[in-house]
Amino acid sequence: MDTPCGSGWISSQPSALFEALGLEEGVHYEVVVTTFGGGGEPHAAAMGCRVLRQPPTILLRPHASSQTARNIQRSRCGAVNVASPEYIVEAALDLGVLALSFGVGEAVEAPVLCEAYAVVEFIAEDFTVDDVWLQVRCRPVALRYRLSAMRPYSRSSSLLVEAAVRLSRVEPFLSMGRREEALRFLSEARSLLESSARLAGGGSLASIVDAVRERLYSVERRISP
Repeated sequence: MDTPCGSGWISSQPSALFEALGLEEGVHYEVVVTTFGGGGEPHAAAMGCRVLRQPPTILLRPHASSQTARNIQRSRCGAVNVASPEYIVEAALDLGVLALSFGVGEAVEAPVLCEAYAVVEFIAEDFTVDDVWLQVRCRPVALRYRLSAMRPYSRSSSLLVEAAVRLSRVEPFLSMGRREEALRFLSEARSLLESSARLAGGGSLASIVDAVRERLYSVERRISP
C-alpha cells in the first residue's frame, strides 16, 4: 500500500467536511468504510452513515457480528470513503468484478480506498449495541478529496446499491436464526435487482448487475425451502 494513492488529492481540515463535500446534516449516505483486520489486511464494506455538524460527528451502524464492527472495536479507527456506486456494490458483496486498491491513512492506522472521490479518516469514540447493530460515534480527524467532478448516479446504479445492501444482510440474519427477516431482505434484493437490470443498458454496470444476480441465485440455492 502507498500514500497518498497517487496525485489529485486535496487535504483539508475535518471541520470543512460539510462545505468540501456538500453534505447535509442527518442525511443517510451510502459509503465504503475501510479498516484493518487483525492481521493487518485491508477490509472494505458498504455502509450507511450520517454526519452531524456540531461537533463534527460521523455515525456508523455496522452489523454487530461483521468484520467491520470487530475491526473498529479493536482498532478504534477507520476511514469513510465516498465512492461511485460500482465500488459500493463491490464492497458490499465482494464480487471480484472490480479491483479495490488501498493506500494508508494520514492521521490514523487505517486503509483508504484509492478509487474514492473523498476520504474521511475517523477515530471511534463510543459504541452502543442496538438489536443486531453496533452504533458507532466517530470523530473525523482528516479529510482528503478530489477536485474532479463526480459523475451523476444513474437510476440503475442507485437501485443496484440498494439491492446489494439488502443481499449482504441475508446471511448474517440467517446465521442468527432470523429467517423471516432474511427472506424479506432476499425478496427486496431480487425486486431491486430486476429494476436495476432493466435500466442498466450496456457497459461495465451491466457486468456488475450480472455478478450480483449470480450471487443472489447462489444465496437462494443455499436457503432450503
